Amino acid sequence: MLRIFFGKDDLERLRVAARPDMSMELSLSVHALVSGHRDPRFKPWRDRLRASWNPRTALLFDLYTRSAIPEFLTVRRDPGATESATAEAPEEPLREHLRSVGGERQLSAFARGVAAGDRQARKLLGNVTAEYQTRAIDPYRRQIETIVTTEHGRRGGLTEPDQVLRSLHPALSWHRPVLAVPLAGGCRHDLRLDGRGLLLQPCVFGVRRPVIARFEDPGQQPVLLYPARINGPLLAEPEPTPSRTLTALLGQTRAAALEVIADHGPCSTKDLAALLGISTASASEHATVLADSGLTAKDRAGRTVTHRPTPLGHALLAGHLPAPPTGGVSQ
Repeated sequence: MLRIFFGKDDLERLRVAARPDMSMELSLSVHALVSGHRDPRFKPWRDRLRASWNPRTALLFDLYTRSAIPEFLTVRRDPGATESATAEAPEEPLREHLRSVGGERQLSAFARGVAAGDRQARKLLGNVTAEYQTRAIDPYRRQIETIVTTEHGRRGGLTEPDQVLRSLHPALSWHRPVLAVPLAGGCRHDLRLDGRGLLLQPCVFGVRRPVIARFEDPGQQPVLLYPARINGPLLAEPEPTPSRTLTALLGQTRAAALEVIADHGPCSTKDLAALLGISTASASEHATVLADSGLTAKDRAGRTVTHRPTPLGHALLAGHLPAPPTGGVSQ
């Protein structure tokens, strides 16, 4: 049992994430495969994944046990950025996790290479993660976003922290100031938030009970992952977005930026950077090019600049251009 101790400041800093954590969604989706979780709502996802399965993906299973879930797999909007970010993940959290895995079973040669910082093993880890993302996460982004956004709105109607904590999940027990979270294997641990607060992260994949993450570093805000309400099967988008044609025209990141602005706009440059997993400076550069091309427009309110799609941007995302105006120059 994990006991999370809240102070007054911690209750004031309790919040529900408004958007999904795609890195954790990917990690939890692999855990669902490892643990054999058979929720019927995920059958279309499993069937589609099985049809395009690459045997190399099974290397990711070497990083898991039923109770150990890696937090260093890093998803970015662009799979190429995912590959780099995961391959270059900080070594200490990675080694600590694999020490935990090694305490439950013998590590594979691949896992030992990753733990040892072997360059080829780390590069392979990034490559396999990015490859898995394109099949298991990217085709479902819109539905994952919708599920988590809806969950955030549902929790937003609860004004008191006690109401939020009592309504999260039947496995949790809230008796102010302690939230009790069951842990695998009957482990016992106490966590004092000490003013850090707690982020409640709704998740689509893999969690049948709440999971605590990022709590061992006193400089980070802990995250409690809990299952979001899913009303129907998880289904892939009919076509990948952004389209291959749009990606070829604009480039992977810029096409993704246009899609994000259309989905979430008006959004600030900082929000755009967070959604794409890139720096604010890079997001600003991409947004400027899109605006200069007439695909987005900028609005300023004080010091904040927000971006919204233009009709031309919407038309390009939809795969067609608006018809030219009639009544123009006669021949």
